Amino acid sequence: MTSNGFDHGKRGIGVRNHQLILPSVVCSTHISRRIASAVGALSFSHQHGCGIIGADVAGIEDFFGALANHPNVSSCLIVSLGCETIQGQELGARLASANVSTKYQIIQDSGGVEATVSAGILAARHLQESYPPVKAAFGNITVGIDLCRESAQIAELIAGLSEVGVETIVARQGKSSAENFSQLMLAKAHVILSFPSPDQPASGFPLIPVINVASESSLHQGIVADFDLAHESTIEATISRIMEVADAQATIAEMNGTGEILAPRLVRST
Repeated sequence: MTSNGFDHGKRGIGVRNHQLILPSVVCSTHISRRIASAVGALSFSHQHGCGIIGADVAGIEDFFGALANHPNVSSCLIVSLGCETIQGQELGARLASANVSTKYQIIQDSGGVEATVSAGILAARHLQESYPPVKAAFGNITVGIDLCRESAQIAELIAGLSEVGVETIVARQGKSSAENFSQLMLAKAHVILSFPSPDQPASGFPLIPVINVASESSLHQGIVADFDLAHESTIEATISRIMEVADAQATIAEMNGTGEILAPRLVRST
């Protein structure tokens, strides 16, 4: 099993050492990206955190909490506006109580955009210095399988992975790979093996390395360089690629910076 894991304390052992700059609301996504860019961390854009109602309030907060506490995350800085439905200070306090390598920054308490960016950069760097990467060997890794198209080899692949000590979780309920990726993140998958539908391109998830497997569709064959594995790849080649990625080799989506995080929503609101 891979020895290139990272011990992230209560989050568990991850295959990547990512710092997450987490915008708790759509209004703070731009600032979060600026902070992340300055310190070599990851962030993402979304349309959540304000103007949400009902079950989505707790649902989105729990989803953000799961992102912050994923095994591939080393530390997390939450960036909040200050007046949104999901309060950054409440989310930050909740997550920090469970994991001390979590801090939060509030724009309205920091003096505006530039002051927040400056303070956020300092806070993120302090977290990086306080929680440096600690190498650790894995017992088992968990591979999430995104099945937006069926494959006759799945059962054999799962059996082969089990033989080498790899646990698997299959997600096939989403209408898109992005939806399945979110479900696999919640299940704490370390690596994702994606079988996108023939009309979907290869994609990724910022916190989790995604290995894309091409189909024979004209779309996939037209952009085959964006896929890690060809449609005719053997079970042995697929398992070998998974182990290489778990052992720190970058996927094509990681090298291209491809990917999005789609938070699940139950209620339509404006």
